Amino acid sequence: MITRHLSPLLGLLLALTACSDKHGHDHPHDEPGEHAHGDEHGHGEHGHDEAHAEEHDDHGHGHGHGDHDGASEVVTLWGERTQLFVEFPALVVGEDSPFAAHLTRLTDHFAVDSGTVVVELTGGEHPVERFTVERPAVAGIFRPVVRPAHPGLRRVVLRLDSSAASETHEMGEFTVFSSREEANAAASTDDDPERQISYLLEQQWRVPFRVERVTAQSMRPNFPAFARLVQPPDAESVVTAPRDGRVVAAGGRFPLVGESLDQGDVLFQLTTAPQEGGDPAMLDLAVDQAQIRVGSARREVDRLTPLVDQGVVPRRRLDEAQSELATAEAELRSARRRRSSLSQTERVGGQRDALDVPSPIEGSIAEFFVSPGTWVSEGERLVRVVDRDRLVLSVGVPEAYVGRLRDVSGAWFRLDNVPGVIEVPRTALVSVGTELDPESRTLPVRFRIDNVRRELFAGMRTQAHLIADEPQLTTAVPLAALVDDSGTDVVYVQTGGESFERRPVRIGIRDGDYVEITDGVSPGEWVVVTGAYSVKLASTSTESIGHGHAH
Repeated sequence: MITRHLSPLLGLLLALTACSDKHGHDHPHDEPGEHAHGDEHGHGEHGHDEAHAEEHDDHGHGHGHGDHDGASEVVTLWGERTQLFVEFPALVVGEDSPFAAHLTRLTDHFAVDSGTVVVELTGGEHPVERFTVERPAVAGIFRPVVRPAHPGLRRVVLRLDSSAASETHEMGEFTVFSSREEANAAASTDDDPERQISYLLEQQWRVPFRVERVTAQSMRPNFPAFARLVQPPDAESVVTAPRDGRVVAAGGRFPLVGESLDQGDVLFQLTTAPQEGGDPAMLDLAVDQAQIRVGSARREVDRLTPLVDQGVVPRRRLDEAQSELATAEAELRSARRRRSSLSQTERVGGQRDALDVPSPIEGSIAEFFVSPGTWVSEGERLVRVVDRDRLVLSVGVPEAYVGRLRDVSGAWFRLDNVPGVIEVPRTALVSVGTELDPESRTLPVRFRIDNVRRELFAGMRTQAHLIADEPQLTTAVPLAALVDDSGTDVVYVQTGGESFERRPVRIGIRDGDYVEITDGVSPGEWVVVTGAYSVKLASTSTESIGHGHAH
């Protein structure tokens, strides 16, 4: 796309505006190594002040033409990789025509700060003339000086050879006049300065800025509905105690909420809950008491035995004492066996006898219901594990849109923490509800969501857009290009390298990052996508933004 005009007043207007402090072009000289332009946006090593100082030193003029009062050419071209905005005096045989070629990378709208520029004049049965500059005068601005040797209609081509972006710009045909008077007489103006907003490239390069070509795109009609992300039933598992026991850390470490697990990883262990009479301290007491009874019974037998032999006490007394001793010894043996049995069950291979509690699914720990050392009963809830890789987008479709669900072919939604639009295909549709919620009057529609990157979280809320009709080919611009100007939707169209127009637009379908424009712009035009608000400020406050670069 080319925009071009010939202006006899450009030099005079530039000379006037260059002298005015009101428009921000009276710059003090910088100290060596200091640049008023700066490089906070990554656009090169030189500043705006230095650029203008060098222009005056080298060519005796300001931004484009300085003291030149004659007819001038202004051309804007958008190529595949770069945008060219060039200004130069009308071509005259034997006279220097200094070009001010502003070159901008379209990928990021940064100034091209290195490379070689060649201007070629061809056609008109004259030999090719080439004029070369090896580097930019300042970042983004190349200044080849063209001195035509032959009059007549000549085709002008500007070639950029740079590591950043190389491209050939076909500028079109220009007349090489025989004299400056002839050039000035042929000059005309065809632009409408009343509608144009001036915003210099030096200003564009200093802030985040981007333009995009308006195209005809396939837009999908859709309707909005509130939605939230939830866990699917089979992506969540609540682990319960398989038996009575005490919760202890496995391997000396207790897991944390949010920790990732593979299926079968041990969460913790349950030690055997002590049975009645099976407490180690009670068993030790039983052994001690049995030993005391055995000792007492044995001493009684030892005391009665000689007395029975002497006939002092009856034999019956000794028999009873011996029976008491036998009972005490039996109780001692039983107590020792119980204690020994408990000790053996508490030690297996040098480790405490305990039951491992594994994770039933692969996922992450979402919630604990117990803490280390807690005694639990069989069936009591211990922990909840969720599979974060799988989620469900539950959309509450308003009653008014229920009739369109038969044509739903997918959905899309956005979240603040995830860049771009999240697309949901028709194949991800899991289910459509069978009855309306009596309070919200919505019907639940559920889509499966893959969360492999784990940027989404259950419980998030958003506005989903259900795609319900066939795509339509229509004019569309990025949603970021829209500016709300006192309740009116407007876009800013770049009509030249440093000129813009405010265009009120009517919008239609919104599909992802793009919005349909039913009136206001046409395919092929360029709209500001990043930095539109800066252009809006330039249109309303020229003194603060800078309005000293007339053409």
